[in-house]
Amino acid sequence: MHKLLIADSSEPFTDALKAVFENDFDLQICQDGETAQEMLLSFQPDVLILNLMLPFKDGLTVLQESAHKPKVILAVCPYVNTYIEQAAVNLGVQYIMLMPTVNALRVRLMDMISTTITPKEDLQGQTVVHLHILNFLTHLDGYQQLCVGIPIYFRNPGMRLSKELYPAIAAHFGLPDPRTVEHSIRKAIASAWKRRSAVVWAKYFPKKPDGTIPCPTNKEFICHIAELLEQ
Repeated sequence: MHKLLIADSSEPFTDALKAVFENDFDLQICQDGETAQEMLLSFQPDVLILNLMLPFKDGLTVLQESAHKPKVILAVCPYVNTYIEQAAVNLGVQYIMLMPTVNALRVRLMDMISTTITPKEDLQGQTVVHLHILNFLTHLDGYQQLCVGIPIYFRNPGMRLSKELYPAIAAHFGLPDPRTVEHSIRKAIASAWKRRSAVVWAKYFPKKPDGTIPCPTNKEFICHIAELLEQ
């Protein structure tokens, strides 16, 4: 599990990010620059969400003085000029977002992780990244079941969902009826589809001639995401 440090002085913002990421990261939060610098060394995160305008010590100074540089650094800032942008890039920041929404930040960060540090052998980790990019709600049972089921399908391509995959997922979670798995996964996919970003989903699923992307069936979704995984 990747380690994520969130350094931002806005408690509502960090609370919202915690709710989004806590199930899939070893997560720590701090709200000032001095603490952020200490935690970079003690916690040694793989991923950093850093507000450049932290109290006590600004984000650029934190990065400049830190002995540990995370593999993925996403910076947040209320404004940016050429100097800030260049200084941030020189200090290892891969992307700067101007006061983003939680959802926009989540999509951007998971995309950065998928191209930078997600191990190819970690099939479940890759699945988590794809589901986050597609805006799945992590508290739904179907999300957790997809995290387990898609890697199973990847290792056993062509397996029948109702007769083989759903029972395997049900057994993993100790569920007595595999039909609940089918329902939960269908609900999770429908929820993500309703909340979808058209641009993001267009990268995964083909559009119809009228430009729309229909909600994929369980089989269509599982098969397609499994095709994107790498051993």
